[in-house]
Amino acid sequence: MMRCADSMMLPRNTVRSLLVCLALLIAAASALGQEAIEPRAAASAPELERALHGLMDAARLPGAALAVGCEGRLLSLSTVGDGACSKVVPIASASKWLAVATLLDLCEDGILDLDAPLSRYAKEFDAPDTKGITLRQCLTCTAGFPAKSVKAEAPDKDAHTCAATIADEGLDYAPATEWIYGGVTFQAAACAAVIATGRDWHELFASRIARPLGMTETKFGAAAPPGDGAGVVKNPSVAGGAVSSLRDYERFCAMLSNGGELEGVRVLEQKSVDIMLSRHTDPAKTTVRSVSIEGLEGEFEYGLGTWIQQISSGALRCSDPGALGFLPWIDRDLGVYGVLVASSSSERMLQRIGKVQDAARVFIDSPAVAGRTEVVQVEHGGRTRSYRLHVPPGIEGMKSSALLFVFHGGGGNGAQAEVTTGFSRIADREKFCVVYPDGTGYFRDRLLTWNSGGIPVYAQEHRVDDSGFARAVLASVAKRAPIDPQRVFATGMSNGAMMCHRLARECQDLFAGIAAVSGAMNFTGSDASLPIAALIVHGDEDQHVLYLGGKPERSVGRAGDRVDASVAAARDYYLARNAHGGEPQVEREGNARIESWTRDGAMPVRVVTIGGGGHAWPGGSRGGSRFAEQPDAWPASRRVWEFFAPLRKMRGPETGPR
Repeated sequence: MMRCADSMMLPRNTVRSLLVCLALLIAAASALGQEAIEPRAAASAPELERALHGLMDAARLPGAALAVGCEGRLLSLSTVGDGACSKVVPIASASKWLAVATLLDLCEDGILDLDAPLSRYAKEFDAPDTKGITLRQCLTCTAGFPAKSVKAEAPDKDAHTCAATIADEGLDYAPATEWIYGGVTFQAAACAAVIATGRDWHELFASRIARPLGMTETKFGAAAPPGDGAGVVKNPSVAGGAVSSLRDYERFCAMLSNGGELEGVRVLEQKSVDIMLSRHTDPAKTTVRSVSIEGLEGEFEYGLGTWIQQISSGALRCSDPGALGFLPWIDRDLGVYGVLVASSSSERMLQRIGKVQDAARVFIDSPAVAGRTEVVQVEHGGRTRSYRLHVPPGIEGMKSSALLFVFHGGGGNGAQAEVTTGFSRIADREKFCVVYPDGTGYFRDRLLTWNSGGIPVYAQEHRVDDSGFARAVLASVAKRAPIDPQRVFATGMSNGAMMCHRLARECQDLFAGIAAVSGAMNFTGSDASLPIAALIVHGDEDQHVLYLGGKPERSVGRAGDRVDASVAAARDYYLARNAHGGEPQVEREGNARIESWTRDGAMPVRVVTIGGGGHAWPGGSRGGSRFAEQPDAWPASRRVWEFFAPLRKMRGPETGPR
């Protein structure tokens, strides 16, 4: 991800524009007329192509195309039939996602506020019945505006005239009392954005969404005929007038599925994506006139311009279907996204789209895409112990792979750590192996702990040799996958993070780096001289393992009978061990303060302080325990791997700070 230091911080949108312009200049210099961002390519998955053919036959469609990916990766691209769907086409209501993303980006920069009244930005709405309407109400279809207005969508109006027209036509119901699907409410929000910025809608969308993503074929046009005058019409319909292509819209969905970032360029913050794709309709407070899509089966709720359907326990499907056969969706639990483009739309197509979407879920979880996970048992220290090993697809053709140990927290297990951190999916994309060892306890598969030192849990009280177990696991994994011994890393949460600190001292010959999340460096019984990369991630409001050290304010059982070392103590130890001196480079990412010490020939040290963060894996799933805290949005798993990815184990210590 592209970031910049505090000492030379520029506005985020300015930095992003400069990066995009630089990419365009480089492309122009290399080949006249060449696009700045090459089209993404992927083979067609047979199972998805079969599902697409089934949809075409059942709905009697002459042609269709389907792109499916996961967390920013395009994995399958299928085109069948007449091929017309590969062209730039009107996308109808699928325009809303593009509009909402543009408006949220303006909110991130403080230009707009979701909960501020439109009248703050456009005086035309400063009337008795409209002056309190907020941007959030507009984007959730609860503002009270009528569903349609020919006058408001007239293509020749400017933003002030359009806003005045909408305000003069009045409301169909009191704001925040009823929900009704329509386009006028989004048009009102766009008017506020245009007036607040002094820039037309075309430039707002292009500068904030289209150009950063390389979407060269997506523009907003008139409501009728759909897409007319795309890119130039004075009053584009933001709710239904855009045109796009499968290539372009796939990039947009890939960005959303990847938490607002694509190919190293951040377009939206994770929190904006979460807000956009979260439920906002509340039947207890709002009368829902019609939360349904003609032809689609099931019960739906609404987010910001987003239809939301619960497809299974804990699994939400977010979509933005257009009436002209253009349907994008994201299944949030798996990070899978898809874009279906059909030559025409029909009720039969919408009734059967679920089979294609379900086929995409099965495809994403297949070994060809998701790799494989196996449970392996090893004998060590007089015990039969186990670990979970995840290998990425295509491991057989790899010469060697990095290996990441992920140590669960106290009371957890390896299976829980795999779900909470999501490292297996990152490993599939980045092609490394992950091992999730199980600790020990009174039960074989739950309430497990690590002998990390300084914490009275089962593993310490029974003097379990967990450092020796780590060596045994590595030897076992090396028999099953081509592991690069110079690229072995360890990360963990809480008691697992404490174990990482111990491994950094007792297993310096094994590990090139550690990443400790919410865990103190309580073991100091031995030392090591070989430099080791160290990443420390800790919330400053963690009550279980205090940022400043000391006795926990909250704990479970006897684990609270301890005094933890501070984050500063661990930081200073690794700075000295890696011979770093001087001030760090300081960056900010959301509410995270990132301090980094780097220099040529030395292992890096990084400390990430999560402002307001508690005792949970940032960016991870909450887990099933009633004791689990809500994770912060900072994407710890991705950032941990980005820290480790370029590193290799050093062969000898360096001396003296520079």
